[in-house]
Formats: sequence, C-alpha cells, structure tokens
Amino acid sequence: MNNIYETDSIFSGTKGWEQLRTLLAAYRHAGIYILVDENTTKFCLPVLLEKCPELGSAAVITAPGSESNKTVAGVEHIWRSLAKANAVRNSLLLCLGGGVITDMGGFAAATFKRGIDFVHIPTTLLAMVDAALGGKTGVNLDSVKNQLGVFEMPKAVFIFDTFLETLSKRQKLSGFAEMIKHAVIDSPDHFEKLMLLNSPEKICNDANILESVLVKVAVVKQDPKEAGIRKALNFGHTIGHAIETYSQKHDTNPLLHGEAIAIGMICESFISMQLLGFPEDDLRQISAFINRHFPEYRLKPAIAEELFVYMYQDKKSFDPMQLNFSLLRGIGKPVWDQLAGEKLVRESLHFYTNLDAGFFV
Repeated sequence: MNNIYETDSIFSGTKGWEQLRTLLAAYRHAGIYILVDENTTKFCLPVLLEKCPELGSAAVITAPGSESNKTVAGVEHIWRSLAKANAVRNSLLLCLGGGVITDMGGFAAATFKRGIDFVHIPTTLLAMVDAALGGKTGVNLDSVKNQLGVFEMPKAVFIFDTFLETLSKRQKLSGFAEMIKHAVIDSPDHFEKLMLLNSPEKICNDANILESVLVKVAVVKQDPKEAGIRKALNFGHTIGHAIETYSQKHDTNPLLHGEAIAIGMICESFISMQLLGFPEDDLRQISAFINRHFPEYRLKPAIAEELFVYMYQDKKSFDPMQLNFSLLRGIGKPVWDQLAGEKLVRESLHFYTNLDAGFFV
C-alpha cells in the first residue's frame, strides 16, 4: 500500500520494515528522535531497535501515554526535549505508541521550529485504524477533547500487527469500535463481514486492519481538511466524546476512547432513526452487535446536563447554540452537519441505558 495519501504513505509487513529503514537513512545526519510512552518503552521500543539497529543512537523522549497527559503541558515537554537534544529543522520524530502519542507527537513535530518531519508507528489497534491516519494532530483543553491542533500529514505511517500481541483485550476492543464505525459508514457488506468475524481478536491482522484503514484513507483523500465528507468519520463522536470527557473527569477507571464511541454509535444510530428514517432493523443490528461486545456503562439521567456542556464545545460544531451530528440514512449512507435538539439526545441516552431491558419490546 504505497502512496495512499498524496503527501505520505502507509506501509506494513516485511516490506514495511524495509521502507522504514530506507526512510531513516535520509535523516541519519539531521538527527532522529523517538517518542514513546511508559508501555511502548518496555514492549515496543526493543522490537523497533532490533528491526532497525541504526536507531541505536537515536534520542528517546518519554511522555505519559494517558489521555490526562494529552495537554499543552505534555506537548511542551516534547518541545523542550527536542530542543535539549539539539533537534533541527530537518530532523525526524518517530511517534511509537497509541493515539495519545501520535496526536501529541504529530502536534509537537508540526509546530517545533515551524515544523519538522514525523512518522507514526502506531502500536494499538485504535491508533492503527484511526488516530495515526489522516493528519489530525492535537491536544485537549480543560478536559475537552482535541480543542487545539493542526492538520499535518506524517511523512509515513507504518503498521505492524506484531505490536498488537502485547495489547490487552480491552485495548483491542477499543480499536474494534473504530473498525465498526468504518464498516457502518462504508457498506452493508463491510459491516456484515465484521459481524461474521465477530471478535476483536480475529481482526488483529494486516489484512483486516488495512481494509479498515482504506475506508478512512479514501474519505481523507476526498476531503483532507474536513470541509465535507470527512465529517462522516465523526459518526458516534459527538455523544461519544462527551461521554469520554465525563468519564475522564469522574471515573476511577475511565472509559477508553473506543468504549465511549461505541456508546455514541448506539445513541447516534437512534437519533438517525428518529431524524432521518434510519431503518429500525439496522438500529437493532448495530445496537445488539455493540452491546454484545462492549461492557455496559451506567449513564445516569442527571449527567445529561454536563454532557451537553461538552457537546456544545465540540470542535465539530459550527454554531455554539446547536448540537451538530454526523448520522446515517442507512448502513453505508452517512450524512453530516445534522442538527438535533437536547430532547432527542436525551431520548437516545435513555435508549442506550434500556437496551438490556429490551427497549424494542
């Protein structure tokens, strides 16, 4: 898979390692820096150094990989580390990690000395199929998701499924949510195939990962700056991001991104049915499939007001007084810039909380 984007490439497998070594040779004299978190330092960096021994002298920058560290202060730590290590305008930053590392690392590289090249080597399923793709970089502001950032494409993205071997089932499930999203906005056949596989474990290989990657890549090629069709990729995210933010602030063991987006997809499928005539059978199918794989999250009615605060602050909003959604007319038929009122959103949250009780009965 070469030259998927106009400005960068995605590589995987044995040829991916060869391409990575070729790319590194071009930066040998300008300096190469590796950004890792506490987990990738232990589990992934040794694999990278074994496959690319020329990185033995590269400076390693460590940053916490938690969502709570995805802040301007977290990026400032990366900037200062690059400066201290004498990085220059034509240096290269390798971002080895999950979505937090690729988001922060991309933002730090895009703004350090007005921009240095960076490469993503995603190590989680979520980062492989979503966060490392498409050139979105950024950090949170006051716990609200991705309020600061820029569009900047990585020099390349390298996807190696060997890194998934150390992932927990929960982390794989988080990435599986984004693969479900790609399938339902893509086509009925894609969603049917995912349902037949019926397991995050079964999809953790290059072929299935790259099929999901191609959905996002095809959309991004049409609309790099999210002026139109790229907004379809936000399905499940208006409500999902709000729930993720709430969980980060209040829960001892916060929801992972994909877990929150899974809830958002159920809610926004319900809104799609009520607002756009999304078929009830498809709503049943999506809800049952997600509910089968993802643990229930207790949504109390009282939290709705706080969720609305986060939804109104959502970066996708074009009117601070309106709730903006990317929805579905049918599986494979996404639409965007759809406005829904608070009453309908409350109904969707109620729908989610009553799934186990048999809402359709």
